[in-house]
Amino acid sequence: MSVFKDLNKLTIQAINNGHCGIFTASDLAMMLNREDNKAFRAILTKSVSNDTLKRVTKGIYVNAHLAPNPKGAIYRIAKHLRWKYFNYVSLESQLSHVGVISQIPMAYLSVMTTGRSGTFVTDYGTIEFTHTSRDIRLLEDSVYFDDEIGMFRANKKRAITDLKRVGRNINMIEEIDDVG
Repeated sequence: MSVFKDLNKLTIQAINNGHCGIFTASDLAMMLNREDNKAFRAILTKSVSNDTLKRVTKGIYVNAHLAPNPKGAIYRIAKHLRWKYFNYVSLESQLSHVGVISQIPMAYLSVMTTGRSGTFVTDYGTIEFTHTSRDIRLLEDSVYFDDEIGMFRANKKRAITDLKRVGRNINMIEEIDDVG
């Protein structure tokens, strides 16, 4: 069996067995019992060009014929993109979630991270990472884990503080004087 058929079969099998359907290059290498190296990355590139896999963003793939459930996909992609770092949903995304701003950022996720800043445009939405140099211990009381998305979220006060710190869209906040 060709490596492309194996990739197709194994990713579909994983999804049917409960996997979310979003795979890192390392996941795929492990599934094929190969090293994640330059040669394997060439296989992934060919897998995209022959429509076996679809590249979501750098190093993240989905099966081209069996897309993952779009509900929650953007959060799983965000976790994969900055897996080595502490991340939490904040800024406009969180303020909309808690009802402080009336605008709902459609298909846009703003995340504070101890990793580097960057924006990733995917079929599942845009993910914006904003670097924070805050000590994680100082954030303990102002973030909580959301089981539904599998990520931390800022509380309202932390999200407003973050928005002020990055200096944007302050005009969107309806309750700034009550919290800020």
